Amino acid sequence: MKRKLLSVALFAMSIFAYAQIGVQTSTPQRTLHVNGSLQVVKELNVGGSENVQGTAGKDGEFLSSNGPGTAPTWRTIESQNFFKVVFVGNKGNISPATGSYTGTHVTGTFENLAQNFIYNMVNKIDNNFISYDANTGIFTVNRTGFYNIATYFTYDLNLNGTNETAGTATSQLQKEADTQNLVSAVSTGHGERTTYVYHQLTGIQPFAAGETFRLRCGYTQDFRLSKGNISISYLTQ
Repeated sequence: MKRKLLSVALFAMSIFAYAQIGVQTSTPQRTLHVNGSLQVVKELNVGGSENVQGTAGKDGEFLSSNGPGTAPTWRTIESQNFFKVVFVGNKGNISPATGSYTGTHVTGTFENLAQNFIYNMVNKIDNNFISYDANTGIFTVNRTGFYNIATYFTYDLNLNGTNETAGTATSQLQKEADTQNLVSAVSTGHGERTTYVYHQLTGIQPFAAGETFRLRCGYTQDFRLSKGNISISYLTQ
């Protein structure tokens, strides 16, 4: 009896060693064919060989097909040149809290009197790519590559008196160390009794790790800065 059971066991083992296995199918098409849902409680390893363990990838990576007969590969989003949103911010307050910033008027210069636009609400940030100082409005790049920056913001002139709103609004997305190398800029003229000026800037620029940039705003007359938003995406290295 023991001899018969051993023979059956060896026969079954030989079948499972070389045959295709089907779950809820009598005609498996691959080594393991599951005709239904599959639950993996822990890691999923791909690649490797019959005696080398595959890899489970890293946090945030996804599986990408390499075609028939080849194991898929774990990849990062940025390696596929997809936009990766690394920062989203909003401004919901008015700066300064009291009074107004001094305008350039006749004698002042943009660089001397322009103000950094500060986003007081950070909705999303990935510090692997970028850091933000909410006290100064300065961004620091942490990973070298091309970044897409898109921002919308508001000049508030409501505190200005009669004959004190006409002027020119100038806005610049600029590298802090090289103010002439602009990511984007706009300058618009406005007539008397303009109470709000709306600007929108978008630009793509390569940054090295450690470089900083900011949004600078200036107006001919005294001004305040109010609602705005910004999104920053990493494109590629």
